[in-house]
Amino acid sequence: MHLRLRGSSGDQQQAVAGRKRWWLGGGLVVALGVGWLLSELMHGQSSASPSRIEVDRQVSDLLNRREQGPLSAVDERRLLERLLALGRLPESIVLVEDQLAAQPKAWRWRLLLSQLELRNGNSRGAEVHLQQLSRLHPTNPDVLQALALLRLQQGRPQLAINTVQTALKTTEPSKRVSLGLLLADLQRQSGSGTAAVTTYQQLIKDSPDDARPLMAKALLMQEQGQRDQALALLESARQKQVAVNADTQAIDALAARWGLVTNRAKTSTAVESQSLKEQASEIPNP
Repeated sequence: MHLRLRGSSGDQQQAVAGRKRWWLGGGLVVALGVGWLLSELMHGQSSASPSRIEVDRQVSDLLNRREQGPLSAVDERRLLERLLALGRLPESIVLVEDQLAAQPKAWRWRLLLSQLELRNGNSRGAEVHLQQLSRLHPTNPDVLQALALLRLQQGRPQLAINTVQTALKTTEPSKRVSLGLLLADLQRQSGSGTAAVTTYQQLIKDSPDDARPLMAKALLMQEQGQRDQALALLESARQKQVAVNADTQAIDALAARWGLVTNRAKTSTAVESQSLKEQASEIPNP
């Protein structure tokens, strides 16, 4: 089975990368423009990353084998991982298109295809796939996240906000926190920090046992320079995690860093204070 090529098959300079923000648990990944499945494919490998030369060799071997006959599901996934690691988007898209053709009801493949198309500059193609997904899965957080990203890139943040707000009215309770966090992130991205705070407050009220709204609001408070409030919110989030025997390592690390910044700022010189502000700015925004 020959892998069809779309456009140039040369390596692209920028590798596709993705990551999920632990504090949002389904929130918007605006900076990189990739979502859940792409992140899983890029970072799901348990072994150490091989060298680029070795990755090239593995890709060539897998492509040669694929021309002789179908690969196993494991090898097909491995090939896609390697192509993405090399930034070979056109070939990655073809591979995902083949998967979708074989599994037309597998919505995650269509979601991944939409995001790869968006990364490859085909916003129209991405929108076609996302519109289809949104009709079939109107309240799915992953689909709404990808659609919201597309709207932001199109310069239509209010449309993204309206779409999520509409979905929130009909979504099942188990998805409301994820969608609410997405809504707040969109509000923050569009410059409405006050609206984001209101959304976080409602989520905290409606889901008192969920630590995610507290963590998200803490990051917003930190971003706005309200460190005492941020630390208090993190402590509340930590207590909720402890109550359900959940891991608190990430919260503890973030609180320690913020506490260190606050304490040092109280006694530092003007030059040191400026340096600390620069350090604080390195903390990722929600």
